[in-house]
Amino acid sequence: MIWTKSLETGVPKIDEQHKELFRQADILVDKSQQGKVNETLNFLKSYVAKHFSDEEILHRVSAYPKLDFHKKLHEDFSKYYRELYGQYQAAPNKQPVLMSINTAVVGWLREHIMKHDKEFAVYYLEKQKTGK
Repeated sequence: MIWTKSLETGVPKIDEQHKELFRQADILVDKSQQGKVNETLNFLKSYVAKHFSDEEILHRVSAYPKLDFHKKLHEDFSKYYRELYGQYQAAPNKQPVLMSINTAVVGWLREHIMKHDKEFAVYYLEKQKTGK
């Protein structure tokens, strides 16, 4: 899946992490990278957790009023990812599950970025500008 400028939030740390998540999701469906699938799935699991934590720190320090809601979205996705990962481990034919994981990760990220992360970024960047 392709990262586009329309996904940028304007918060450099968040944007760089989002780009890396998209890059790693692409590895899952790249036939030439199939030897890296388990490594990539594990990387995604830990990187998503780190990214969510980093975002939530920014939410807390900026007193973001939707912190609890946003954190719940992160928790729900993490749970869903763990379920998909379990399905992948148990599946005799792993390719369809990989496609589901890729679709879920990229689809969720796209929607989450466009709606929730951009909303936070507007709040955060305004707060940075005004110093309040």
